[in-house]
Amino acid sequence: MDPERPDAVARRRGVGRASRQTVAARASGAGSESGRAMLRGMPSRFGVLASVFRNPSLRRLELAYLLFAFGEWSTWVAMVVYAYRRGGAAEAGVVVFVELAPSIILAPAVATLGDRFSRDRVLLATYAAQAAIMAITAFALVSAAHPLVVYGLATVTATLVAFSRPIHAAFTPEVASSPDDLTAANVVSGMGESLGSLLGPLGAGLLLGLEGPAAVFLVAAAGNAIGSMAVLGVARRRSRAGHVGSMEAREPGEAHPAGGWRSSAREMLAGLAAILADDRLRGVVLVATWATFLVGAMDILYAVLAIELMGLGGGGVGLVGALGGVGAILGSIAGLMLIGRERLGLSLAGSAILFGAGIATIALATESAAAAVLLVLAGVGSGLTNVGALTLIHRLAGDDVMSRVFGVLQGLMMGATALGALAVPLTISLVGNRATFAVAGLSLPLILLVVGRAIVRGDRLDAGRAAELRLLRGVPMLAPLSGPVLERLAAGIVRTTAAAGSTVIREGDGGDRFFVVESGTLSVRVRGDVVRGLTPGDGFGEIALVRDVPRTATVVAVDDVTLLAIDRGPFIEALGGQARSRSIAAVLIDDRLGADRSGA
Repeated sequence: MDPERPDAVARRRGVGRASRQTVAARASGAGSESGRAMLRGMPSRFGVLASVFRNPSLRRLELAYLLFAFGEWSTWVAMVVYAYRRGGAAEAGVVVFVELAPSIILAPAVATLGDRFSRDRVLLATYAAQAAIMAITAFALVSAAHPLVVYGLATVTATLVAFSRPIHAAFTPEVASSPDDLTAANVVSGMGESLGSLLGPLGAGLLLGLEGPAAVFLVAAAGNAIGSMAVLGVARRRSRAGHVGSMEAREPGEAHPAGGWRSSAREMLAGLAAILADDRLRGVVLVATWATFLVGAMDILYAVLAIELMGLGGGGVGLVGALGGVGAILGSIAGLMLIGRERLGLSLAGSAILFGAGIATIALATESAAAAVLLVLAGVGSGLTNVGALTLIHRLAGDDVMSRVFGVLQGLMMGATALGALAVPLTISLVGNRATFAVAGLSLPLILLVVGRAIVRGDRLDAGRAAELRLLRGVPMLAPLSGPVLERLAAGIVRTTAAAGSTVIREGDGGDRFFVVESGTLSVRVRGDVVRGLTPGDGFGEIALVRDVPRTATVVAVDDVTLLAIDRGPFIEALGGQARSRSIAAVLIDDRLGADRSGA
């Protein structure tokens, strides 16, 4: 996944190798683990999490995202307070709607840039633009500009903020070095999102009390400027290492055929088309959208709970909201349990039910302490749902439309947030305060009744097939492929064995299969000289298939090995539909041929 150097296979040692060997052991009948075994596995999960912070690119990317989340939440609160002080709840409500409305339409369209150009540069541009417009808004506030000017700048800020999230989500798989690292990176992103939702309002409250809204926008601008520099560091590292970017890999004219506005419209709608074409992806997007609807509803329900049901007064609203934020942070951390799992559908369904049930049960709580515990539990469900949905979308959506899929999701989420806030007053007028919690919370489990079957369908894979998918996902040139394409490859896999000392492929022979090592080790020999070794999770045999040439090396089993073999036709067809996979394969082939020649 991470082309920090295209020979990412060689860099995936330590945690990466251990995780692949664990998968191989499971697939070869080593037995299932549960209970104590899962607890024993937690240190390794924390090790994978630590690997995120050891990866300089991921470290910079996640720092920038945390600062982005802080800026998003703090400026949002600052503008709501500014509007409320000017015209009360009515003006604040109109401003909230106006700020969100452009993002609903523009986020999916702008996300197309992430599939056309290098995502690190697009992300850098969005962060830099946010820093600039936030600074300009701070100046407008200090200079007492007309409120319409301030609201216009705030709307531009909110719209730019909506552009960053889908690009960040689509770019993360390019920087992660293995499937486990990607899940861990999603955990860290979830923690950043949750911390931003907690620290942003707290920071805004402090700055509003000291210096007013201008200070909030100025601090947020500084944060995004730092984030821009962090992403610039990622872009420079990738440029020096000769990375394969998202759409830089496409041959001229391939990605954007002529066709005027119709072609452009199809390109922008490709993310929506991908979602509609896959019922599992459609279900995950719907659950993530509805979970965001509940987040929007809770923004209002926090006030209802604090003032009307718990009797804490206006000052307690922030405390109640903080409880939900703490729960979301804990839920994001709980996402560590998803590391190493190929089957995530049931986990997503369970976390969504926890989120909804936690909110619904507040309707029955008669004590403040019980309501506080339920808020934290709901927050845990919310954070875990965010991590699970993000990871599943990464697996199901192909790299060529990844940004656009997340762009559609971002637009849906912005609309859902607004609708959630608008729905609460109407529901309260119909059923009352307590029953509104029940109605809101139970809505998410009801959504799961509709789409849950599609989401958990992937969990019905037998242990061997799940392990095969996991191994395929760890092969750099296959990592950008969508879940359905990988599943088709896995369905056609032929498991083969070779005894120690036997030749698997011979230099000069014709090539008809690509191989992935499931267990055992092999040596690669060019003209009789050993040039490198192969271990579980490594792939070989692609050169003859991609270049349509005879085998360029001999591969010999060092000990007894088990291999997953993919026939030439399905392999070429899979790579043919994915530009970044083809480009990664091309760079890997060039590197291997160069290394083999020098090694021989």
